Amino acid sequence: MIEVLQVLAAILMLFFLPGYTFINMLFPKPGELDLEYDQLYRIGLGMGMSIVIAILLGYLLGYYALFYAGYIWLGLTALTIIFFIVGYMRGGYPTIRRWLGYGKENKYDRLYMLQDLLKERRKMIKKLEELERLSKLSPHGERYKDEMNRLFQEIRKMDEKIDKMKGVLNEI
Repeated sequence: MIEVLQVLAAILMLFFLPGYTFINMLFPKPGELDLEYDQLYRIGLGMGMSIVIAILLGYLLGYYALFYAGYIWLGLTALTIIFFIVGYMRGGYPTIRRWLGYGKENKYDRLYMLQDLLKERRKMIKKLEELERLSKLSPHGERYKDEMNRLFQEIRKMDEKIDKMKGVLNEI
């Protein structure tokens, strides 16, 4: 069992973590790589960059005659931690920033929160349009009216939050 965990940790460290944190360090904001498939690009580029980082670290360790497993682990772990910290400081990892409670202090974090609110509002408007279409098509259209009214109220509350957060755009 321990051997399986060691193999999984080695695969994760060699083929994913250093490159993924490196890509998040270079492109910290969501949507910088692509608006629709951003996370998929981060994973793919992260896997490729992990291989490149491991090769470069191996070359560097070999040059100084330190090409041993312990030094490779130490080097990859140190690089991963450095890439993570720099990416975090540049505004990456918004979910972790929210967990730690930095969401309201940093203007970029507030901008992410505004972006999330706008996405949620778009989803609610799409659902409202669907309910409106269903209310016109269905002979039981009245039962959709209550749901539409509830969605209207939620959208109004969300608009109030968005209006409060729009000051973030003026600060940047």
